[in-house]
Amino acid sequence: MTPPPRLPVVPVVGILLLVASAAAACTHRPGPSPSPDRSSPTVSSPVASGAKPGPSALRYNASSFDLCARTDRRPLADLALTVEQTNDRPTLTPDPGAACLFEMRTPDGYMANLLVRAATPASIEEAEGLFRSTRRVTAMDFAGAVTGLGDEAEAYSKESEPGFKYSEYKVSVRSGNLVLDVWLAVGGVAFTPVATLAERSQAIARTVLTQIPRV
Repeated sequence: MTPPPRLPVVPVVGILLLVASAAAACTHRPGPSPSPDRSSPTVSSPVASGAKPGPSALRYNASSFDLCARTDRRPLADLALTVEQTNDRPTLTPDPGAACLFEMRTPDGYMANLLVRAATPASIEEAEGLFRSTRRVTAMDFAGAVTGLGDEAEAYSKESEPGFKYSEYKVSVRSGNLVLDVWLAVGGVAFTPVATLAERSQAIARTVLTQIPRV
């Protein structure tokens, strides 16, 4: 079978939309208006006098963290994706933070992408704003809250057909002043089930969360 032609336009647009929220929040430029009745959840974690800080008080610094080297891709093993190249400075990645884009191919020659981005703004309040901005600017569909990851987490998904079936899933996680995005997209002759992408993306996010340096 001859591998289908490369179609880079759609993935690049997806990547720019994914990371544009970070640039908008960090520079305080307003993004597109939010969709009606799509408010983001908030997490309140009051700390009693004398008690140890709760999870929302965690502070991270990802500015010197090498996500290309440290991202554990073993959850993707059964998809048999081959990494063709990596980019540790995807367009519009905010500072301070770190990111890595893995450009991959499926066994049948279709494109696949994994973007892992960790932003650690100066304050928890800035991180909360960055986390919530995703809904305002993403072209993906909101797929609900995700439990068991950080202080709050949300998922997004999308299916499109740029000459083949292209399935996307992103989980966005906030823990203290850290906002972690894991975006996985896989092309093929059929759409990859959302559950398949979700399980693997969340597993990668869970591992990365334990590795980002705390301050």
